[in-house]
Amino acid sequence: MRLFVLTGVFLVLISGSALACRGTTEFPQVNEQLQSSTLPSERLGALLEQLSLGTLMHEEAHQQGDMSKMGQSIRILDDVKEKMNQ
Repeated sequence: MRLFVLTGVFLVLISGSALACRGTTEFPQVNEQLQSSTLPSERLGALLEQLSLGTLMHEEAHQQGDMSKMGQSIRILDDVKEKMNQ
């Protein structure tokens, strides 16, 4: 019984940090915005490629608990958002 309780607490802690991360919601949102945008195809392709790299890095950062990689992925996200709105 005690093992189940500890496992449950551990899972809540892990999922809580992922849910608190803005990248968890913003990467999919920005992807949707890009998919429905009217940007020229060359620019759109470059931004989608950059966003895919950031998404992959973000997922790896969560799996590895690597905050440095997490920061890099969020910087990529912010860069894509800025370029998308120019």
